[in-house]
Amino acid sequence: MHRITALVLIACCPLLGDTVRFAGDGALKMLYDNRIYPQAVQSGESVYLVWRGDRGLPWIRAYHLTTRELSEPRMLLDGMGIEIDARRFERDQHYSPVVWSEADGRLHVAFGFHRTPGYHLATKLPGDIGGWERLPEISHSVSYPQVHRIADGKTLVYFRESGHLGFWTYRVSSDGGRIWGKPQAPVIDMDALPHISPLAAHAGSYQTTRVSADGRTLHIAFIWKVEEPIASERYGGVLHDYTRRHNLYYLRADLETGEVFNAHGKQLPRPVNFGTAQRDCLVWNTEGGSASVGPSIELGEGGEPYLLLPVSGETPYASKFYFVRLSGGQWVRTELATTGHPFNSTHLVGESDGSFRAYLIAGDGETHEETEMNRYGWGDRVEEWVSDTAGSNWRRNRDLSPIHGLRYQSVKFVRGQSGEVLDGLLLFYSWKGTGKGSAFLIDERD
Repeated sequence: MHRITALVLIACCPLLGDTVRFAGDGALKMLYDNRIYPQAVQSGESVYLVWRGDRGLPWIRAYHLTTRELSEPRMLLDGMGIEIDARRFERDQHYSPVVWSEADGRLHVAFGFHRTPGYHLATKLPGDIGGWERLPEISHSVSYPQVHRIADGKTLVYFRESGHLGFWTYRVSSDGGRIWGKPQAPVIDMDALPHISPLAAHAGSYQTTRVSADGRTLHIAFIWKVEEPIASERYGGVLHDYTRRHNLYYLRADLETGEVFNAHGKQLPRPVNFGTAQRDCLVWNTEGGSASVGPSIELGEGGEPYLLLPVSGETPYASKFYFVRLSGGQWVRTELATTGHPFNSTHLVGESDGSFRAYLIAGDGETHEETEMNRYGWGDRVEEWVSDTAGSNWRRNRDLSPIHGLRYQSVKFVRGQSGEVLDGLLLFYSWKGTGKGSAFLIDERD
């Protein structure tokens, strides 16, 4: 087992628990950003962690919650007889795995998704990562899978169909992922007719989701992708592909009826296109500021959404994190930390007293670096910020970086076996220069 004692490494801002290095030799997007998840799930007495390892291949490992010890890692293609395009696995960071569990403790891992059917495996026995079987594909074309447990013990996978201008939809399984229901009609299709402007014909989106506590409502936050290389009025010139992403939108879907609504309860036509999104779903017009990565979503006791994301300011890269909430029927936002790149990720947690905790990839980080491990941003710190009970005022609480001098990315949550987000557990990964990644689990449970 590899364990780092954070009390020694960060004497000025001690962690309360352990920081465990659970994987090394990681590739680009070793842990993906907010658009692919979960990458850690509880089943029984263990948390199972998946990552994109050396040569982009999928790995899994168990972390026992009582002993705090790691099992031996397993590469998921070993012994499965699956033939892959090794070059594509190595080069395509979208192939990151996701993991989820069934009520009986069996685990599922799916990977290899980018406009592909990917691969879907399940353990033969509950909690035993030594034996796997291959299960049917989720759909013929999947990108950015987001897996949820919903009402009545069903499993939902939300994803993008096809390429950048494809639509976003979901499929549901009632038997743990062996049979998937018919594809749902698109929920959001930004370039669907009619087009209210020339940009609408070239409008894509990137999305993140959260399911309500009762498993019956899907909350969706999304950003607009300008597909064509159109010059930026704000910054001048044509922006890099991942900085041509703007604005923040919100929508919720009733999973029983399929009907969709904006934040104020107005029912909208399905699919929601660019015109409808601009008119009825717009949370924040960033006025050309880059909103590259999907926001984190937290839900209040009444199901009200709270959002957290970085948006660029003076340059397409130098950004700030913003907490966004509804107040008096209006969307309001509060600034938190600065960060060097609009791809730097977040995780937002609501407290019972109405306050919030935000986990951020913060610090100066990079501005525009195209070397392999650094292509999609990084920060030099993992920070925890806390708010007051209204969410109006924020302060930095702790530096959670286990080793200073590394480059950090992709703060991720751990999912509980009932579908909840587990408190006291947090994932992220790091690397040095252009070297291989190392993934960490912070365990601060009592």
